[in-house]
Amino acid sequence: MLKKGKRVLFTEGVLNIRSVGAVAPTGRFVARAMAPEIKISDPPKIIVELGVGTGSITEEIVKRLRPEDRFIGIDSNKVLLQECKKYIEPMARDRFVCVEHADAQNIKHILKAHNIAMVDEVICTIPFRALSARETKKILAQVDDVLVSGGRFVFIRYLIAPATKEVFRALHNFTVVKKKIVMSNIPPTEVITMRKG
Repeated sequence: MLKKGKRVLFTEGVLNIRSVGAVAPTGRFVARAMAPEIKISDPPKIIVELGVGTGSITEEIVKRLRPEDRFIGIDSNKVLLQECKKYIEPMARDRFVCVEHADAQNIKHILKAHNIAMVDEVICTIPFRALSARETKKILAQVDDVLVSGGRFVFIRYLIAPATKEVFRALHNFTVVKKKIVMSNIPPTEVITMRKG
């Protein structure tokens, strides 16, 4: 799937770099580092992905879902979302997998449409450095609102960009529990995992 989405992502990235934030799909090592930790004994989980793109991380998430889990992916770019749907929907089979065209600032609205109030995990590839401080704060406030206590927020930072201090300021009640640098990604990427509460 990743190879098939490369051309679409490159074109959309060049045309809309501010909103897309990348010109190449996220590599498999980053996708694996960001994917949720789901054990057989866990209660049903609800997972949200912000910035689905062509679905490189979505694919890794869907592979790990059990029939009782629910996944909602959100992206503001229709072209990338259609590319993602082509490959993800056939993989979903007996699992609740939904990808929505929307802005990440509307997480609560999307979840409400699915009768969901709280989620266990938010996985995010949104390029916060490309957004305004106001947009970033709005997204992160909604992440804080919808995540259960003990829930995980996983996001990426490209090492070529300055540190994303706004995330840590906005999510002051979260603790960083893990950081992983993946040098093989283009560009090299840091995966940061935070836990609420």
